Amino acid sequence: MPHEPDRRTQILDAALACFLDRGYAATSIADIRAGSGASTGSIYHFFSNKGALASALVERAVAGWGAATAAIQPGMPAEAAIRASVSGLVIWGLERPAERRFLNEMRSLARLDPTLADVDQYFARGALAASALYAEYRERGEVRDLPWPVAHALMLGPAYDFLRHADPAEAPAQAAALLADAAWDAVRLQGT
Repeated sequence: MPHEPDRRTQILDAALACFLDRGYAATSIADIRAGSGASTGSIYHFFSNKGALASALVERAVAGWGAATAAIQPGMPAEAAIRASVSGLVIWGLERPAERRFLNEMRSLARLDPTLADVDQYFARGALAASALYAEYRERGEVRDLPWPVAHALMLGPAYDFLRHADPAEAPAQAAALLADAAWDAVRLQGT
């Protein structure tokens, strides 16, 4: 007998579908209840409000990307980490287009919607950690001396753009390798 998803996962899956179909603001807990088959009490048992549902979905999506980049280890060379991060994003994004789309929408919406303050803080912590890691690479003389927003755009911007336009049937390994090469070429010190 196939494994049934647990109630929390069913609620999250239904919330993701509702948020993508109706938009975050227009989705109600009743919509999520209807989509998941869970009771309202069950939803509130796991999540304090709609913002907490969105936050859990963001964390799940980021964890999926993180799992695709499991090869990244503390202290590894910048080239290997940057290539793994970009290729992981591309592979994850092609395999999980709904989660990728939701994550992209939440990045913009979290800055504007006070019910998503936890999501906005989560993104801010991630950006701070990534910026610190790039600064470490810069101090080690492995990457160009670029402001973090520029380095981020150069490394991940092409991958994000590719994923916005890609067909999920694309050859993920080939696209991931090409975009990882471009990311590294964009920030590496000349001659390395």
